[in-house]
Amino acid sequence: MIFYRLIQNKNEEMPKAFNKWYARPVVTETVDLDYIAERIQRNSTAKKSDAKAVLTEMVEVITDCLQNSQRVKIDGFGAFKVGLSSSGADTEEDYSAAEHVRSIRIIFQPETQTDPATHKRSKKMLAGASLADINGLVGKKEEKP
Repeated sequence: MIFYRLIQNKNEEMPKAFNKWYARPVVTETVDLDYIAERIQRNSTAKKSDAKAVLTEMVEVITDCLQNSQRVKIDGFGAFKVGLSSSGADTEEDYSAAEHVRSIRIIFQPETQTDPATHKRSKKMLAGASLADINGLVGKKEEKP
């Protein structure tokens, strides 16, 4: 179940969206490597320590690959690659990474699937997901005066 909360747009600089209500996802908790390893242990014959060792090594290998300009694709999950944000230089000779690159980031592209009937693409990991308004489960948040 993916929980969401309704938020009203109060940004007057967005006239088409101003005062309209939008769903925003709610994170209920953060899980870590130990949690994932424990779940793998429950769902397979692998021990938690073995799963954690493999996952830890996977993170190191992915890090190495990204730092070597490689795109990392994990079937059924998605792909990671490096992205850059930089300012322009007037000439190629004037360009300096130290001066012009503002940030380096990791881009994650979830694996998609295409519905054969509609030809619509969707994120594979979200196939079959359902939504629920978290306020309906925990009670409405009181408005502040």
